[in-house]
Amino acid sequence: MTEYGKFALSPERQLTDVEKTLLWKKPLTHKVSEEELRISNEIKRNWNREEMKIANILLEGDAGSGKTQLAKALSANFGLPYTKVTCFADMDKSDLIGAILPVISSERLEKMEPVEQSALKAIYESDGFQCITEILMDVLGITQEQAALKMKQLLKLAAENTDGEAVEYRFYPSEIVRAYQKGYLLEIQEPNVIRDAAVLMALNSALELDGSINLPTEIIHRHPDFIAVITANRSYAGSRPINEALRDRVQHTEKMDLPTKEVMIDRAKAKTGYQDEHVLGVLADIIMILDKTARANAIKGIAGMRSFFYWADAVAGGASAKESLYHKVIYKITTDSEEIKLLEEALKSHGLFARIEEARMEEKKKRKSSDAIEIRTWGDIDDTGFGKENSLEEKGIALKKSADSDNSSSRVSDDLTHTETGLGEDGSPTYHQPDPESMSEDAKQKERDFRKNLNRVAREVVSHSIHKNVKLIVHRPDYDQENQQEYAALRHGLVPIVREIARKTLPLFDHEISSEFARNHYYGSKFQADSVAYRDYRYFAKKRPPAESPTLVVGLRVDESASMSAFGRLEAAKRAVIAVYEYCQICNVPILIYGDTADVSKMEQMSIFAYADFDKMDSDDRFRLMRIRARSNNRDGMALRIMAERLVVSPQQTKLLISISDGQPKAMDDYTGSYAVKDMQQTIEEYERKGITFLAAAIGQDRDVISEIYGGERYLDITNLHELPEKLVRIIARYL
Repeated sequence: MTEYGKFALSPERQLTDVEKTLLWKKPLTHKVSEEELRISNEIKRNWNREEMKIANILLEGDAGSGKTQLAKALSANFGLPYTKVTCFADMDKSDLIGAILPVISSERLEKMEPVEQSALKAIYESDGFQCITEILMDVLGITQEQAALKMKQLLKLAAENTDGEAVEYRFYPSEIVRAYQKGYLLEIQEPNVIRDAAVLMALNSALELDGSINLPTEIIHRHPDFIAVITANRSYAGSRPINEALRDRVQHTEKMDLPTKEVMIDRAKAKTGYQDEHVLGVLADIIMILDKTARANAIKGIAGMRSFFYWADAVAGGASAKESLYHKVIYKITTDSEEIKLLEEALKSHGLFARIEEARMEEKKKRKSSDAIEIRTWGDIDDTGFGKENSLEEKGIALKKSADSDNSSSRVSDDLTHTETGLGEDGSPTYHQPDPESMSEDAKQKERDFRKNLNRVAREVVSHSIHKNVKLIVHRPDYDQENQQEYAALRHGLVPIVREIARKTLPLFDHEISSEFARNHYYGSKFQADSVAYRDYRYFAKKRPPAESPTLVVGLRVDESASMSAFGRLEAAKRAVIAVYEYCQICNVPILIYGDTADVSKMEQMSIFAYADFDKMDSDDRFRLMRIRARSNNRDGMALRIMAERLVVSPQQTKLLISISDGQPKAMDDYTGSYAVKDMQQTIEEYERKGITFLAAAIGQDRDVISEIYGGERYLDITNLHELPEKLVRIIARYL
């Protein structure tokens, strides 16, 4: 193991072939940081000092500050296999230690229904309940909640159909257990989002230097070579302060902020190959000023090293530094116009806009001179793009932007082609009415099952609240030709606004999804036949996880009380809903759109209208939105509770629930006044603790009451109804 240099912790240790594949190999572009040297020296110095041993590290800082890169570099320095686990809010002990699965003989399996057979066969290739849920969703074509319920049914079925035989269960350890037992370097990402105190207690116990983990099959002790590197983001949605007990078990902590200007320049040169230190210095200064300004003004976005690298790379490719600044940096911090003004003013006050132009002109002169020399000397280098005039260069960028915009929005148009028949006199598309008889019986049954499941879930959510005795019905509205025409008419004027905002937002997703597969996982979307020989259950490969912004899910609640019919509120709400829906479709953001009203009848005291649901995305949902109506009373707290619970179980990290309402809550049997206000406030507090972000768009006369209910930080005063669609879309873009 001497190839790992002076920091190797166990030079005599022999790794298996599989473990050698887990060793991180530093790329040529890797630059050793002060933090890496400091941690490596400290761990090496104290490695054999028993009680003074350093084996738990905490790296805390903003996204893009290099925490994961540092954890991997430590793996290379110490000669230890690297692996990681990403924590999530609903993490339980089975995710921490592993899962127990039933093993049924092939004879008994053949006697079961085909659905159960397929499900159980798929389960045996998984090692955890979360993965089982995903497999059941794929195999059976069901929702996440239905898959969780199916899992419980299968466990019960395996126990009941024993025919007098004992049921065998098999334990599959988690990634944490394998790293803990075999002595790997384990990166534990975001433990500060875990809500279950029992999981944190178990994790704390395991991180003791002489710690152990109680498994269903045995007690395992911490391997002497095991190192835990805890990485946590500051001020992320859904995150909390690091647990005190967890902090106490850490022997070394690093505060990961932007490095010095010199280090930023060196890393950018290594990453991008761009060598102009003067230009890189200007870009680094801008990143640092934007970072300080965002913090000082409580702007949630981050100007970090990732933004710096991609901006520098764009400039190296010939892009305008000033123009690409917005797409690579500023729009990643915020898309709110007021906040952008604050950032621009900060740059102007430091003279950095002028320095960008100066650096750009100097770079163009250098390139022209350099190009002439290169062409004359070698004659085979094609750098003609660098010598274009400024006007042509800007025109070329503008053309590229236009093309990107068209491509980005074409997905929305494509969704409509199955019903679009031509253009009307005003240029808007016209549609034919779909033939309901064309739906197969299977499709009709799935729609009925989906509606029944929505009712079951909604009633279960409120069964332990003050609304438990309220008679509730969840509807799945249909649509007709008139709804299609209305949708086309309202959409026509909104498309340019939505497309422009989406065009500015989509660069955030440039590096969101990787096409590469990470090998040697216990579960995944790609089976590796050549890994079966190792008998370590690491037979799968899966797409590498997102590397940029946290994912987002949006819930949009529309108050359908009778007062919405006044002063154009209903049309404003419909236009806003269309704008949000179209934007989310362009950006692939899951969307939940529900309307609600109360007291339709004694048998239907609460009505929920599920217009769009992320568990059953349907391109026809856009037409259902036109069924939004002004109906009766409003029981806001119940509607918020049902929608918030639906968002809680979604896998996305950022969960935004927006309520469009024109008045205070009021329903039969005294659901009004302080009683209703208290219920809403308690609901908001409860679900904010579960990671939901609430916003209220007030469009009626009760703005002061709505502001009091939701609080000033969650309240949007929409005095001008024409501004509602654009404001809501820009707010959602901000959370990306």
